[in-house]
Amino acid sequence: MNPTPRAEHSPPASTAPTMYDYLIVPRAPLVFRSGRPFGVGGRDAAHFPWPSSLAGLLRTQVLDDRSEAHAAAHAATAAGDTGAPPPWPGTVDREQQRALRALAAHGPLLAHCCAGKITPMLPRPADALLLADAHGAGAYQRLQPGTLPAGCGCDLPTGLRPLLLPPGAGKGKVQPGPRFWPLSTLLAWRRGASVALPAHDEPPSETRTHVALARNTLAADPGRLFQSDGLDFSPRRRADRHGFTVEQWIFLARFAQDIAPRWVTFGGERRLSWLAAAPREVLAAPPEHLAELAGARRLTLSLATPALFAAGWRPAWLNDDLCGCPPACPDLQLRLVAAAVDGWLSVSGWDLVAAGDGAGRPTAGAKAARKAVPAGATYWFEVIGAPPDDWAERLWLAPIADDEQDRRDGFGLVIPGLWPTPQQQGEESAC
Repeated sequence: MNPTPRAEHSPPASTAPTMYDYLIVPRAPLVFRSGRPFGVGGRDAAHFPWPSSLAGLLRTQVLDDRSEAHAAAHAATAAGDTGAPPPWPGTVDREQQRALRALAAHGPLLAHCCAGKITPMLPRPADALLLADAHGAGAYQRLQPGTLPAGCGCDLPTGLRPLLLPPGAGKGKVQPGPRFWPLSTLLAWRRGASVALPAHDEPPSETRTHVALARNTLAADPGRLFQSDGLDFSPRRRADRHGFTVEQWIFLARFAQDIAPRWVTFGGERRLSWLAAAPREVLAAPPEHLAELAGARRLTLSLATPALFAAGWRPAWLNDDLCGCPPACPDLQLRLVAAAVDGWLSVSGWDLVAAGDGAGRPTAGAKAARKAVPAGATYWFEVIGAPPDDWAERLWLAPIADDEQDRRDGFGLVIPGLWPTPQQQGEESAC
């Protein structure tokens, strides 16, 4: 995908803050690290970027635009325009920091681009287990809330039902499979359809070897080598080794401010990516999916990005009876029935305004490590009372994290889906 002229954004009419859709096209392998120091046996593997990394990237563009505006104003002042605002001092005060942090950034979401068609790729749902069938081939089996047989028990919280495999499901260890599914495949799975292994998975990792520089000569220091892993988004070479395919991986994102197309540096090593407006329909909820959800009394919420909850796996907006209203739809009352959550993730990073130096000036600092629910986690809910008519649209790619700032940073984006009955699952054809 080449840099293109700026697309016109057409945000929908809504009471929610206006969000603009963007695509990020990497031009080199991107490096996202967990913060582990380099060393023998300690090389970081390639990481998918945290939502906070995207938020920092997009808010930096806003700050850069404002600094350019201040530079132009300073030039006007130097030219004799006494009505121009004072030059930008090169720092931001606390009020400006709060204004930047208030800009919501949702993402990043992986997407596969082929011949101009953009396919959003969502994390594999945690309730889809890849098990060997009777012929030894892998097939996805569905975890569903159920009831334990007589004489069996578990230590789940009161009111939470266990997840069970259907009768006749394959046995054995869960096999590794694609970590990302096309959006259409995820929605078909939520309707109860059987799905095949997706043809696309994720960008491969690329390992690069670097050499350390001697401080006194600024030349290569012999014998001091280290390696870094990055995600390679470039087109793949054809099987016949003649040229490259027209397929490539990109990121999709939403942001609360309109940004002009530009080159940006996303991740470490200052590697370039192209930021531009994305077609509005790429991240929009399919109308037929919203119509199916309109009258549903049972639903699922699948995480598209990692979520941060004060209670670990459970949102704090649920009370002790596992009832509550999601932040994006406070007039929709839900009761949690079951949850499929993989192992927690450690989320940290670097905060450029973490503390002060005693004189009112901000200084950088490391963020505290927190445990996050991984993307792909799925929650099953029952609707209590009469839901609002537009609840599904309001929850589409909306954040459900506990803290308001975490929601602005894009943690806990969800895809609302159906919770079909066993009869409905049997009626669905294979996808």
